[in-house]
Amino acid sequence: MGEAEDATDVSREDHLGEIATALPERVAELANLFLQRADPAVSRTDVSVMRRLSRQPQRITELAAEEQIKQPGMTLLVNRLEERGWATRAPDPSDGRAVLVSLTPAGDAALPALQAAYHDMLTGHMAALDDDEVRSLAKAVRVLDDLIARLKAGPGSLPERDPPATGKVAREGRRGR
Repeated sequence: MGEAEDATDVSREDHLGEIATALPERVAELANLFLQRADPAVSRTDVSVMRRLSRQPQRITELAAEEQIKQPGMTLLVNRLEERGWATRAPDPSDGRAVLVSLTPAGDAALPALQAAYHDMLTGHMAALDDDEVRSLAKAVRVLDDLIARLKAGPGSLPERDPPATGKVAREGRRGR
């Protein structure tokens, strides 16, 4: 059996399962490769917290909940950002017992610098791809954008589709055309 025939033997469900497993792994690996090379070294959570703080100051408890880590872990992360001069704490005006974490001007500058370095690393390596691969990646980004929008919209946002014909039925249907 040739390679082209083998591809038609893989069901849509099998492809969906492969993608659901591989996609998060590949995205994490790509981010990790960059973050390992970043100067200074930062974690994905560091960058995520900085993005959140770039929108508005937040309490450590809020940051911990949003990042799904325990409060002591978030305190250590905020301490690390403070040591780099990227974050600061100030009393919460609405509750004197709490503090708000915000980015410093240096933190505001570091975030776009990290994003630019990530962009440069990716474009540098993607430049070696052929035109078809670049078009495939561009299409994949659009598909991922749509998928992200549906996931954000919630479970009621799933598009209605007729289930595709798979396996032997699908192959026989294609032969009859």
